[in-house]
Amino acid sequence: MLQTPNRRFRFLAALLLTFSGLAAGNLLPAATFVVAPGGRDDNPGTPEAPKATLSAARDAARAAGGKPHRIIVMPGDYFLTSPLVLDWQDNGLSIEAGEGGPATLYGGALVTGWRPEGDKLWSAAVAGVKEGSWDFRALVVNGRMPDRARLPASGEFLHRSVFDVSWLSTVGGGWDREPTPEELTTLLYDPKDIPPSLDVRSAEVRVYHMWDESTVGLSAIDTQRHALLFSTPAKSPPGAFGVKKYVIFNTREGLTRPGQWCLDRTAGAIVYWPLAGEDMTGAKVIAPRLERILHVAGTRQKPVEDIAIRGLKFRATTTPLKPGGFGAYAYDGAVRVELARRCALEGLDIGCVGGQGLIAEQLGDCRITGCQVHHAGACGIKTSGSGTLLANNHIHDIGVCYPSAIALSVHGSRNGKGKGFHIYRNEIHDAPYSGISGDGEGLLIEQNLIYRVMRELQDGAAIYGGMRESILRGNIVRDVVKTGEGYGVSAYYLDEGARDCIVERNVSVGVARPSHNHIATNITIRDNVFIAEGDMSLSFQRSAGCTVEGNTLFAPGKLTVAPPGAVAVWKDNVVFHNGLGQDGSPQPFTIDDRLPPAAQPQRMTWSAGAARVAKPPEIDGEIASGEWPGELVRLDRTPTRWSASGAPVYARLAYDDEFLYVALNVVTFDASKLSGGAAWGRDDGAELAIAGKSAGGQAVIYVVRGYPGGALESTGEAGAPAADAERLAAGLKFAAKPYGKARGGWRAELAVPWKTLGQKPETGLKIPFNLTVYRSQDDVWRCWEGTLAESWRLDQAGTLQLGK
Repeated sequence: MLQTPNRRFRFLAALLLTFSGLAAGNLLPAATFVVAPGGRDDNPGTPEAPKATLSAARDAARAAGGKPHRIIVMPGDYFLTSPLVLDWQDNGLSIEAGEGGPATLYGGALVTGWRPEGDKLWSAAVAGVKEGSWDFRALVVNGRMPDRARLPASGEFLHRSVFDVSWLSTVGGGWDREPTPEELTTLLYDPKDIPPSLDVRSAEVRVYHMWDESTVGLSAIDTQRHALLFSTPAKSPPGAFGVKKYVIFNTREGLTRPGQWCLDRTAGAIVYWPLAGEDMTGAKVIAPRLERILHVAGTRQKPVEDIAIRGLKFRATTTPLKPGGFGAYAYDGAVRVELARRCALEGLDIGCVGGQGLIAEQLGDCRITGCQVHHAGACGIKTSGSGTLLANNHIHDIGVCYPSAIALSVHGSRNGKGKGFHIYRNEIHDAPYSGISGDGEGLLIEQNLIYRVMRELQDGAAIYGGMRESILRGNIVRDVVKTGEGYGVSAYYLDEGARDCIVERNVSVGVARPSHNHIATNITIRDNVFIAEGDMSLSFQRSAGCTVEGNTLFAPGKLTVAPPGAVAVWKDNVVFHNGLGQDGSPQPFTIDDRLPPAAQPQRMTWSAGAARVAKPPEIDGEIASGEWPGELVRLDRTPTRWSASGAPVYARLAYDDEFLYVALNVVTFDASKLSGGAAWGRDDGAELAIAGKSAGGQAVIYVVRGYPGGALESTGEAGAPAADAERLAAGLKFAAKPYGKARGGWRAELAVPWKTLGQKPETGLKIPFNLTVYRSQDDVWRCWEGTLAESWRLDQAGTLQLGK
């Protein structure tokens, strides 16, 4: 059974109004309101009949007029049945914890009536759970957040679902084809893993992806197919990225050790296995009702200003049953602040919450300092804005329920004075995914200590993000180790679209890949100390224009810098490497300053495949799903054969008896910067070079170029007679369409007649060819194969092979 706050507390509440002096003019004096537990909302607010609830004190402060006012929250427990909301009417207000002990705000209610179930378990009935009117997936027991029951007891099950569709990168648009509803709601399991007694209504499934996961309920178990059927779609299909891990939570079968609990929805009860010596007859158990405890709610028209929240504790929130997505961003925060100016959050303790600890977005010139955010189901702090300081906070034990959670997530911008977001001297540790994730521009991330992050997922880092014009300075990262197989983990990772950033005077200890840069431009990595225990990798995948200087690199094994062409400047680095022999035995280190040599990529020996189609694709520039079978073709090389930088470019090839079909998706980081002309090498465009025959039967190279605006040309630049080039042009079909506003690009579809090419399409036929794209935004050439010369030099290019 449950006790409401007014039933449990019958303390005398005081609402004291003390004047701090008369304000100038016609303003009323500033006032202090003192709140104690057990207060009532029906008192009029006079000293003789005080109001003592938080909402009543807030209303009294509003009615008092004048600014600033102060609310003192005296020590004790406050059980809220709805969030405390502040808005522009409360500008200038401060809410502070009083002296003498903690003032704790709970987003739930006390659970009583515990009864033993057998020798180990205890249970308590909870009204509304069986009926579905009250549901939760977090619990607070004697001040801690116990683990949910899980199968298996440790580690993960491996499922049998397969989803082998290519991921095109986030900027590239996600999946090569959209997953079907069945793929998003079905997981094929090994029958030895799922007990026949599993309660479908209570069970929840965590399906791991690469950098996030989905937590979903079950609608049914198909024992014939050995399939778990989800009640809601997962974010990605089980099996995506080749990841096969999953866990089942919240069933009685998963109660395998002390300190675990589950919510038995069929019985309408909480079931708990107490710790040794834990007396459930006197235990303090809080079941959360709220997703949010405090909401400081500004609007664009009326932002909140000069509000301060100091010294309070926040406990016990829950989340809805849905996938959290990247960073577990979909869940609410126990404390939420929006559109705030010159506000302060100081000395808060936010813990044992089911969702995010703190969400503070669209801040201007605010402070978040000295807070402890811990044991959160999702993220620790998610924030955005400009001119804001986030300093001396302790963020730890994050992602307890959702492993995609990021300890500290920041989207920065600059205010009118050019001031961005300052992330300073925070200690961050014990998180399943990234420690800090930065986005936007103008971030200064300095002197933070980050350790034991990336403990479950991959493709993240201690400090990660697609930030621009930002500085990572003086941070220390240690104990970040890859678990399992996947995209790996890093200390400092600048991802898609990152540019013009400086990574300086940082330390990385024990991280095999201290610096990873993916689709990043103009990154300066200088004066850092990177220490690995074995091999070390500095990665610049699809990046360009990077500077690496003045660093100290210590790797007893091998140092790899790849691809070296992404490094424009390498100087004054000291490298200690090769201190281990092939058998792992110590040997004298090599100490030098050279960029490690890398072999020139060789001409590829494989062909780009074209699939035969029964129905030709519609040439409309859409690249509709289902029209283009076969493998995705990635244009990943430069004319030098090194890996290309920047956003990706994808192609598809198909054919029938009449035409060769080519589809292109050219991705950019800013579609508004697509050039509108039709000058090859100056404007955005694409080129197909393919071997054929002239009208007279001579071998020739045909070159066709198309542009986002729809212009198309067939040129004799590679030696084809002008008449043959014109004859080919007459038979071409072409359509191109730009798409997107920020991240977007352009798509094109082309049909080339076999008859005019002088080729007869037969299964297995190999034809010399090349595909090349020029992107003006970042001045990048991307092609199927680099020729070390003109892109139409087919004697150095690749081949196209016709499939079945």
